[in-house]
Amino acid sequence: MNPVTLPDAEWFDLAPEGGGKAWRIFLARPRGAAPAAGFPVVFMLDANAGFATFTEVMRRGAVRPQATGIGEAVIVGIGYPEGEDHRARRSFDYTAGPGAEGGRGGERATGGRDAFLAFIEDTLKPRIARELPVDPARQTLFGHSLAGWFTLDVMARDGHAFRNYVAVSPSIWWDEARLVAGLAAERAAPPCLAVMVGEWEQALSPWQAARPEAGEMAARRARRAMVDRARDYSARAAKELGPGAQVRFELMAGEDHASILPAAMARALRFALAD
Repeated sequence: MNPVTLPDAEWFDLAPEGGGKAWRIFLARPRGAAPAAGFPVVFMLDANAGFATFTEVMRRGAVRPQATGIGEAVIVGIGYPEGEDHRARRSFDYTAGPGAEGGRGGERATGGRDAFLAFIEDTLKPRIARELPVDPARQTLFGHSLAGWFTLDVMARDGHAFRNYVAVSPSIWWDEARLVAGLAAERAAPPCLAVMVGEWEQALSPWQAARPEAGEMAARRARRAMVDRARDYSARAAKELGPGAQVRFELMAGEDHASILPAAMARALRFALAD
């Protein structure tokens, strides 16, 4: 068997300078000469699941940037080493505390949000800057689901960390009160925020209605109200962040919580890489 490789891409494990568990970092290097200010950088969370797809979407778009609105960028994926419990680690990294449903039943630790952001800011970003010419003024954070909650929380409370924020199917229900309260925080510059959610994230899709677990699924979706919360939060963010902020909400037809991720990637990159 000849394995398929992703050209101009690599991975390495990186731990905080003070010690602790490592994250697996995936790095896709852009092609061609860097702009005078350096390449834009997109930091992708949950990278074990979608880094290769995200990179290929960027590279395919960059072939005809005048048509796609997507140019060359550094893609930095943040994931976890093989053999670790990825669900447990992401529940810790992406949250500031237990969620509205009891922290995934109480079996997983929560509250690692500050330490995870510190790793990105103090360890990961300097490492990438040593590897490649990057533009610190054109950096984007991209997160899906619970990582989308983290993305919104960083945007609201630590808006200096990135210029652009893309939250796909954000789990706002996890701690909506904290996200709303964070919008009142002072910030040096208004952020650019894109929120995307699938049409079938709050109600059952036609292909799910006949499944044995349809009743339980419908109740959970109604309780979490993914579409309504995403729409309402986007409207509130546009009002609270002021006229200088760019806030975009998009309801993606035909997608649910799982299928939306690849469908959202090109739109996310176009938003993040716009001049």
